[in-house]
Amino acid sequence: MIYDLITVGGGVSGMVASICASRRGKKVLILEKGERVGRKLLATGNGKCNLANVAPAEGKYNSDFPKSALKEYPLEAQLDFWRGIGLVTREVDGRIYPYSEQAAGVLNALRAALADCGAETLVSTGAERIEGRYLVNGAYRSRELLLATGSNASFGYESLGLLAPYGHRFTRRIPALAPLMTDKRKLKGLKGIRARVSAELVSNGNTVAKASDEILFKDNGVSGTAAFALSGALARNSLTGGEACVVIDFAPDFSEDELLALFARGIAPEGMFHKEIAAAIRRAAEAEGVSLARAAKRYTLDGVRPGPAELAQVMCGGLRTEDFCPDTLESRLSPGLYAAGEALDVDGDCGGFNIMWAVASGMAVGNKCCSK
Repeated sequence: MIYDLITVGGGVSGMVASICASRRGKKVLILEKGERVGRKLLATGNGKCNLANVAPAEGKYNSDFPKSALKEYPLEAQLDFWRGIGLVTREVDGRIYPYSEQAAGVLNALRAALADCGAETLVSTGAERIEGRYLVNGAYRSRELLLATGSNASFGYESLGLLAPYGHRFTRRIPALAPLMTDKRKLKGLKGIRARVSAELVSNGNTVAKASDEILFKDNGVSGTAAFALSGALARNSLTGGEACVVIDFAPDFSEDELLALFARGIAPEGMFHKEIAAAIRRAAEAEGVSLARAAKRYTLDGVRPGPAELAQVMCGGLRTEDFCPDTLESRLSPGLYAAGEALDVDGDCGGFNIMWAVASGMAVGNKCCSK
């Protein structure tokens, strides 16, 4: 049998593209190396699955490449897609979640839509090689092919080398939307403690990125949404050798002068912060010879490095985007060959922007492939 489209990879972009193409009457086969499609989806948003964001997408990605697909398939078009497969959503603080706030519900809706539209799915069947136009593993042939294999984040599979015979190049993968590893000296006593902070990623005295949200202290670094937000900037700027630091502001609602005045009136750090954070602030102030207010406003963790890929939700890097048309995501080097989602060198900020890109790129391929 010759398929119209073979989709290599059963993540969000691959499933969305396959649904859209199948609805157009195309014969579609998904090849998924894992035991089930959409496994990584279950881990997104701490299991709640942040699908999208109401904020403008401009400036939320590592390049302007996603602009065309997101312009054609903006938030409303994506919400229409989710409604069209029976998924009800809700907005919480500008972020779009499934109404159930359960990632499993999103995956079940996608799987049901694949079955309803007649797309075939083979799991535990990874692509080992692609030849000609287009024969996969010497067994599955199609007129066109989509590489939607994602990345090696969260124990995923790296398959970008499959397109090397077609002349495609890719940039180095670096964990993004991941915990940050830091020097351990100022983490003493803080493991497991959460705090709402403002934080800056600083390199050579320059602020690279800022984030205001929750931070979670670990024994070898920091996690939480604030750390995840900064990790994308760390990866995009290739600051991977420990040359950056994270500066934490434990009291973002107060200026340093206001904090000095509070402490001068007898308010102790223990009256504002978790006791272990207060103790850490006191140690930092004494070691650095600064005021308690300065230590609380500029608590610095040195030696910042990306966390391991298995703890990352997204990887920076991927197939070079200049080799693909931004509106159709078709290869400029091999007609009928496409890439979508995280297989491309596209990564977005924390807050649903990466799934937005996965959906937009999947819709772009699924609605335009096999039309020649």
